[in-house]
Amino acid sequence: MRFDSVTFFVFFAVAWAVWRLLPLRWAKSGTLLASLVFYGWWRWEYLLLIVASCSTDYWISLRMAAAETQASRRRWLVATLTSNLGLLAFFKYTPLFASSWGWLQQGAAWEAPDWLRTWVVPVGISFYTFQTLSYVIDVYRGDIKPCRTFLDFFLFVSFFPQLVAGPILRATELIPQLEGRISLSWPRVQMGLYRVVQGLFLKVVVADGLATTVERVYKPAAAATASASDAWLATICFGGQIYADFAGYSGIAIGLALLMGFNFPENFRSPYIAASLSEFWKRWHISLSQWLRDYLYIPLGGNRLGKARTYANLSITMLLGGLWHGASWNYLVWGAIHGAGLAVEKALGLEGRNKVGRWPLAGATDLALRLVRIAAVYAIVHTAWVYFRAADFGTANALVAHMWLDPWRGGGGEGFLLDSPQLLFLLPVLLLHCGQAAHEWLGVKKTMQVRVALCVAYIVLLCLVDRGEGSPFLYFQF
Repeated sequence: MRFDSVTFFVFFAVAWAVWRLLPLRWAKSGTLLASLVFYGWWRWEYLLLIVASCSTDYWISLRMAAAETQASRRRWLVATLTSNLGLLAFFKYTPLFASSWGWLQQGAAWEAPDWLRTWVVPVGISFYTFQTLSYVIDVYRGDIKPCRTFLDFFLFVSFFPQLVAGPILRATELIPQLEGRISLSWPRVQMGLYRVVQGLFLKVVVADGLATTVERVYKPAAAATASASDAWLATICFGGQIYADFAGYSGIAIGLALLMGFNFPENFRSPYIAASLSEFWKRWHISLSQWLRDYLYIPLGGNRLGKARTYANLSITMLLGGLWHGASWNYLVWGAIHGAGLAVEKALGLEGRNKVGRWPLAGATDLALRLVRIAAVYAIVHTAWVYFRAADFGTANALVAHMWLDPWRGGGGEGFLLDSPQLLFLLPVLLLHCGQAAHEWLGVKKTMQVRVALCVAYIVLLCLVDRGEGSPFLYFQF
């Protein structure tokens, strides 16, 4: 059941009525049941996995809170880390380990067995695993007390708007909201509807519209002979596609939560206007970057143990962040590029410049410098996107070579994407980023009147654009 289907919106109408109209206790139980139906719609057998994960972590959190010594609490923490990460590793990384072992043993002659070709990773397992881990770690640290009821904890983990692709919520962000229901004001309903319509537009029109252009160049045979312009345009289109796809999903989730009476944290904030990689990660998949910071980078030592250790911690964090996205060595390279970039940035003292928030423009020189920095970050991020999107190393390396070497050596031939009408789907991404830049840099206000006008435009385009077959949300696979 996808957010962009009629079936889902019928389901949402029923779930909304359950949460808003029933007595609170029954509303919680009914919403939990609806969330499990939503998850089980994909494959019901994996409901056992999320039930087992939630039951184990809830029970361990109670034992941890009751433990009398720090050593005992630490043993419970090790138990939950082993349980959660063990399940995640088994379901998500068995194909990677098995295929890597096969290639080491047999080389190019190795063929994947049937069980490996049909392996299915439970949808959303990375998201809800990180969510339950953050809860247990917060209990271990003493930052929160264990949830009073299993019902509240299970609903916190499985609440359907964010279950399969985030945002990754913390217990302190959602569980207190389950204690009661706030009234639905008209501004809240307006904002909720706006976020849902905008999210659908980004997914159905922009992301699905760009997908065809990306696929034309990222096929291994096409990548080998692509021109520099093709490689760059296809990669820029993928940058727009994955932004529109994932920010669209997050926007729908945030909008649905608003309509039900919940507040979710923002997950994207125009990442392509970032003037440093550290700023990029404060704008892109914010809930994941904050999770990695709080539960991996800082526990590793953060920047407290000297420069060399800081650079190593940044690299390790981003490497593991890359592997979190999927069972492929390409994701590891993607994480390595970001880790190395963050370390270099830290070494040069560039990460603190042009922080998120309004930036006082002192003159044309400052604006030009900022735009140069944005262009540099954009180029690094999109070079890394090649490894994120390509099916294998050979395809990725070929495209990167076309992007960076062909302009200097004159290879690659003429591009065929320059006159592609699908490039117009990049325009909404550009306009959204320009609007955010005007808001942050110049103080231009975001009014509801503007949002209403945009909403009307989104709906018109949703009706006019031929979607074709469409495609699932990209982050469902992570």
